[in-house]
Amino acid sequence: MNENHHDHFLLQQIECNTLPILELTKEVEEIFAGTDDLRYDDITILLQALSRNDSIRCVRFEGDFLDCLHPLRRSDLLRAVGSYLPSLRHLGLGDSPVMLADLLHLVTKSKSLRSLHLHDSVLQGSVEEFRALQEALKTHPSIQEFEIHECTSSIPGTNLEALRNAGKRKSSTRSYQQGSTSLPYQQRFVSLLNRKRFDMAKRRDFDTKI
Repeated sequence: MNENHHDHFLLQQIECNTLPILELTKEVEEIFAGTDDLRYDDITILLQALSRNDSIRCVRFEGDFLDCLHPLRRSDLLRAVGSYLPSLRHLGLGDSPVMLADLLHLVTKSKSLRSLHLHDSVLQGSVEEFRALQEALKTHPSIQEFEIHECTSSIPGTNLEALRNAGKRKSSTRSYQQGSTSLPYQQRFVSLLNRKRFDMAKRRDFDTKI
C-alpha cells in the first residue's frame, strides 16, 4: 500500500467509524502527503473526519505531530477530541507545549475518559486555569488514571504534584467491570507508553555515554 493511499485510508477509517485507536506521531505533511492544497499545519480534513467519529477509544498524539502544529491548530485539535469523540477512553499527549485551557475543555467534555497521560510537555496558561483543571480532575465522573511524566509548568506558583494528586483515583471492582470492554485498548495504550519511555531511556543513556 503506497503512502498516499494509506493517508486517505486513515481518514476513511475515521469517518466510517472502523478505527478504534488513533496514533499520530509524524508532521502533518508526512501523514497526509499528496493531499491537494495542504499547508504544513493544515488539519482541516482531520478535524472534519473526527467530527463524524464515534469509534475511536484511544488517542495518542506525540512526536513531531503536536509539536509542529501552530498553537491555534493544536488548540483546535485538542478541543475537537474533547467535543467529538464520544467513545474516547484513553488519551496520551506528549512532546509539545499544551495549553491548560485546552486540557480543561478536553477533560470537562470527555465524560467517558478513563485515563489521561501527559509526557515531555510544557503546560501553559494561567493560575486560574491550573486550579480549574485540578477541580475538573477531582470531580470527573470516569477518570481512573492520570499520569504526568517528564512535564513542566510555565506558570509561576504552580506545582504539577497538585495535578497528580487531583487526578488520583482508586480503581474499584465495579469500575473495572463497567470498563471491561475497553481493557484490550487500555493494555495496548499502556504498551505504547512503556515503549515510548524505553526509547527515551535508551536515548538518554546514549547521550550520557557520548
